[in-house]
Amino acid sequence: MSNRYRALWISDVHLGSRDSEPRRLADFLAQNRADKVYLVGDIFDMYALSKGKGTWCQASSMLLGMLSELSSLTPEVIYIPGNHDAPMRSWTGKRLGNIRIERDWIHTAANGKRYWVTHGDQFEHHIKINPVSYHIGDRSYYLMLRFNRWINYWRSRFNKPWWSLASQVKNRVGAARQMMNDFENVAVGEAVAKGMDGVICGHIHRPALRSKNMGERTVTYANCGDWVDSMSAVVEQQDGSLELLHWYRAPKIASIMTEVVAA
Repeated sequence: MSNRYRALWISDVHLGSRDSEPRRLADFLAQNRADKVYLVGDIFDMYALSKGKGTWCQASSMLLGMLSELSSLTPEVIYIPGNHDAPMRSWTGKRLGNIRIERDWIHTAANGKRYWVTHGDQFEHHIKINPVSYHIGDRSYYLMLRFNRWINYWRSRFNKPWWSLASQVKNRVGAARQMMNDFENVAVGEAVAKGMDGVICGHIHRPALRSKNMGERTVTYANCGDWVDSMSAVVEQQDGSLELLHWYRAPKIASIMTEVVAA
């Protein structure tokens, strides 16, 4: 039986990259539904595909078909492109079937709170980042993702849940922690300037859900995480409360499409 939420946010799937985990996301979507679904950017990795560095597998096609099927079954689907699928931004204000494409969006929760939904790549322009350190960190991250695939392959052989090497390292490197904390602060500051109760974004592949004190106000910062490393999503319960979900279980591929059709 699938869980039903009022709203669901996923981001940074990076379909087309070698690091994407479409099977795990397909398994998650087969078990978790919502009245409103937000695709918060970098759903496709058009950059990797255009540079010949990507790959498109059968599981990617299966997930794409599943998203199309879900869009026809879901009352509203809003796609907010990110920096890796930036060409889709030229479609802002248009529809692809039942999928509405927007640059950003304001979501009103059941409890009346308003959340600004945006991918978040624009926040980097307000953060001081050493170009050399950024390049080294970026390359190191993708190398860890490659290594992580082998680690989790062997973990799955022994029925062990997904484990993220990259997350463990990022949380222990001071410069990485500082950059991600600065990103959060900028995101929350922008949300306050817009009069919002919170911001829901992606981009930095660091799932989070926490409250931040901004003067006399308490503002919610929610980050969807990603589906190359953290396997996470943000959902809104029927009462308006937000929850961060992780999906570490091994996907049951054979049953995914059956569950989608039966839902």
